[in-house]
Amino acid sequence: RLEVFMAGRGERGFTYFDIYVTPDAPAAWSGRVREGLEGGSLNFYLGAAVREPGRYVVTGRIDDADGQPVALLTFNDEVSRGDTEFRLSLFGKLVRDARPAMPLTLRDVVAFRLREEGHPDRALMPRLNGAVHVSGRYALASFSNAEWSAEERSRYLAELTRDVDEARKQAMLSQLANLEM
Repeated sequence: RLEVFMAGRGERGFTYFDIYVTPDAPAAWSGRVREGLEGGSLNFYLGAAVREPGRYVVTGRIDDADGQPVALLTFNDEVSRGDTEFRLSLFGKLVRDARPAMPLTLRDVVAFRLREEGHPDRALMPRLNGAVHVSGRYALASFSNAEWSAEERSRYLAELTRDVDEARKQAMLSQLANLEM
């Protein structure tokens, strides 16, 4: 743990950073990166040799040709032992709405395998710092304008609807209680 004490302008502060070392990475990058415009979204596939199966979380940043941030892409799924590809998907409607300058750069990829028990809770893969891949140039019309649709979205919307309905019910009961007084 790195502890930092700060003082400035008459105020004092403290923070800390926990540092984790994973001596043997659970997977190794192969160096293969490919892309594909599929279903109106741009997918980046990062090759890896997985030694330890389990749930992997991979994130990478996307910048446009002008160096402006566009998106943070995430993979979060179970992976088997062996050669695999982690798919980071840049959703088409986001590209249509943001209108980034092409080509796009995938950079600063961070990955780890979640550990179900023990501390630390993750086993890190080597970080891929800086530019990892530069995409081809795509016309804006190549990307889908459709809204995101998935089981996860349906589940979140159903939960939000239940929460809103419950809040309305509680507000009405509160109003009725105030009227009776």
